[in-house]
This record gives sequence, C-alpha cells and structure tokens, in this order.
Amino acid sequence: MAEIAAAAPAPMLDLIDRRSSTRKFADVAITDEQRAAVLHAATRAPSAGAMMMYSIIDIQRQETLDRLSVLCDNQPFIAKAKWALVFVVDYCKWIDLFEHAGCFADEFVQKTGRSARRTCGLGDFAIAAQDAVIAAQTAVIAAEAVGLGSCYIGDIVENAEEVGKLLGLPAHTMPLSMLVFGVPHKERPATPHPVENLVMSERYRRADAAIMDAQIAEMDAMFRPHATEAGARVVDIYTRKHTSDFMAEMNRSMEQWFANWSAEEKA
Repeated sequence: MAEIAAAAPAPMLDLIDRRSSTRKFADVAITDEQRAAVLHAATRAPSAGAMMMYSIIDIQRQETLDRLSVLCDNQPFIAKAKWALVFVVDYCKWIDLFEHAGCFADEFVQKTGRSARRTCGLGDFAIAAQDAVIAAQTAVIAAEAVGLGSCYIGDIVENAEEVGKLLGLPAHTMPLSMLVFGVPHKERPATPHPVENLVMSERYRRADAAIMDAQIAEMDAMFRPHATEAGARVVDIYTRKHTSDFMAEMNRSMEQWFANWSAEEKA
C-alpha cells in the first residue's frame, strides 16, 4: 500500500498559531461583511443536539460599551472597541418554546407522563455552556480570518445584578463570555502558551515535583525572564488573580448567576 504523504499545515492552523488577544484597536470601522462573517461562523459552531443553547447579544452602541467597560473590572479598552458580542448561556428560550408548544399543559402531562416543569440544573448548564464557548471561539477564529482582532472578557460575569439589568437577562440565562472586536492598531506578536503539565495520557495525572519544576521554569522563561527567583510567574498569578478583589466579586456574582439559572419561574 502506497505511503500517504503528510499534508502541509492548513492556513487555518497558521492563523490559530499566530492569533493573540487584541486590546488596542485602530480607529477603523468594522464592515457589515465582517460582522456577518463572524456571526455566521458562530452559528455554524457545534451544538449539542442542534439546540443552540446560547444567545448572542450584539453590542454596537457606545453607551453600552462604556458601561460594560466599567462593570467588567474597569477596563477602558472595552469602551474603545468597535463591537462586542456577549455569549449568553440560554435555557430561557427553551423554557419559552416548551411552554409555547404545550409541553407544560395538563393534557400533555397526562398523555406523556412527563412532569410539567423542572428546575434547570447543572447538567443543563454544562451542555449549554459548552455550546456558548464553542460558538465564541469559532467567532474568534472567524474574526481573525476577516482581519479583526478580538479579546475575551471573562469579567462579564461580574456585577451580576447590574449586568443582568443592562442586558435584560431573564431567569435561566448567564452571560458566560464577552468578546470585543476591532481592527488591530498594529501587528501583534503571538502570545506564548505554556505546554508543560497540559496534555495527559489516558487519565488525569497530578504532577510530581519534577513536572512542577519544569512547569515553573517554562512559565518563568516565557513571562518573567528577568525574575531573580524561581516561581515568579506562579506568585504573580496567586497575588494578582487568585486572591484578587475582582476574583472575589466574580465568585460572588457566579453564585447569583447560578441562582438565576435554576430559578423556578422565568423573570
């Protein structure tokens, strides 16, 4: 049997390899064609059972971007982006559809033996969250392909009460991620990505001291090359992120969002 030659890397793989987050945008408008391409790509992302358990809030108004820049941990560059998309984990639309199709009606319950309603649980959330983040990442790659830079804003889950009001989010929803877009101010170097202690064979394996030392050395070389002590990157993450005020707020807000997700009745 003839040996099959290895295929050359596809252009898409090159695009993924060189992509990095953009936080400084040129004063250049995003075209309707670019928006349409990104949104179309997001809708083509894999979805559990083709249920599309997410909604995308398209944000172009400056006043909304300004407010989100404050609510998302006071990051001014959000207000300078030309466009934002909020990816909402959304089971509300299915609750509405079930009701509209008569699934909650007494006759349907008697006929099928199914309960009239149930609380949206963590299983529902797990599937819907995967739908949402897959759609978001597909939008990121599509944006790169049409000349747009992007940056994930995980802080969209903070200040749950105010963000929920600003975006009009009902029960059984959660804004899991936000992307901001624009034409990059300049060409961006690829961001380094550590690989130590990342891929595990067949089952989860906790790192031993040697692996953790290699992991620390890799991260220090990438992010803290002038540090005088090993582990500078780990200490930085611990102090700047793990024990930060914004992470405390994020954890508080996530409790609020999960309460909203599992609410008995829609808002």
